[in-house]
Amino acid sequence: MNMNKKYYIGAMSGTSFDAIDVSVIRIQDGISLEFFHSKKIPSQIKSKIRSLINKEIFTLSELGKLDKQIGSLFSSSIKECIYKNKLHKSSIGCVAISGQTICHEVNKKNSFSMQIGDPNIIATETQLPVIYDFRNMHIALGGEGAPLVPEFHNELFYKKGSPKIILNLGGIANYTYVSNKKNLWGSDVGPGNALMDAYCQSFLDKPFDKDGKIASKGKIIKPELKKLLANKFFKKSFPKSTGKELFNLSMLSTKFLKEPSENVLATLAEFSAICIAASIQQNNHKCKEVVICGGGGNNRFLIERISHLVGTKTVLSSSLGFDMQAIESMAFAWLGFKRLTNQSLKIQLGKNEFNNGLLGSIAQSKR
Repeated sequence: MNMNKKYYIGAMSGTSFDAIDVSVIRIQDGISLEFFHSKKIPSQIKSKIRSLINKEIFTLSELGKLDKQIGSLFSSSIKECIYKNKLHKSSIGCVAISGQTICHEVNKKNSFSMQIGDPNIIATETQLPVIYDFRNMHIALGGEGAPLVPEFHNELFYKKGSPKIILNLGGIANYTYVSNKKNLWGSDVGPGNALMDAYCQSFLDKPFDKDGKIASKGKIIKPELKKLLANKFFKKSFPKSTGKELFNLSMLSTKFLKEPSENVLATLAEFSAICIAASIQQNNHKCKEVVICGGGGNNRFLIERISHLVGTKTVLSSSLGFDMQAIESMAFAWLGFKRLTNQSLKIQLGKNEFNNGLLGSIAQSKR
């Protein structure tokens, strides 16, 4: 069952698709992050991913080639991490990947989540077992394919008598309420960085608004904010999931996009902060602190707005010893360990409804 292996590797590219993050963890008397490696995704590939997510015309041939390219990029990132940290493959249990999400539709009859990054290439090039396609098994078992991390957050951050919220600020924002070792609650709540980053990339030729400096100088356009908050996603019951299929620039009015950039970004930052705060309040999740992870933790202005609206102390996971960029790839490493050792996970179907099942498929190559 590979329980004697020392290390488990998780690799992922999130909804921001700016880099492939690789975490190496050990699972022994708890979970520890041993190594972290991040490799930027080349701009040419980022452009193709963006085109796919924006539903621009893409041939099956182009999709197939991109699937292989991203698989090779994952593979090289993982091998770089192994080489850089002088790891012996004999000590590695498995690699677990989320792949690059390009479409996530769970509100229709035939729900699905589509990731690219061929696991067969990764298994062949690393010569390690690769666990993949967690999301579609999650959906098959009755879940929504996201978020996948609540049980991991509970495992990593639970402390008796200290309820907390673990807020992941990626392109999409999701949080886990950690209060009881046996109960799980996690949900997507709306956009994290998705709209702000997309605006910066399309209108300012910047990857993002560093530290939220531009947004901090703007004023909120209230009519646009009101329209955004009226979106049907916010009327859905919890738990729920979403993606860039909904939260993209097409939901913004032409008039709003003509506003000065500082006003646009101030409004979008407020939108993200309100989505998060409102979700916490609606679910009556009382806590002593909000632990923030993900790339959005670098946006100081956004963190200030979240802290103000939630009214609770916020801390970065880095201050607790876990690189905030590493948490999600750590989660996939742990999910890989669970699948490799055939340990079922709780799948959240509703507030108090759960299913149990094994998540992930295994690809393995032996030369």
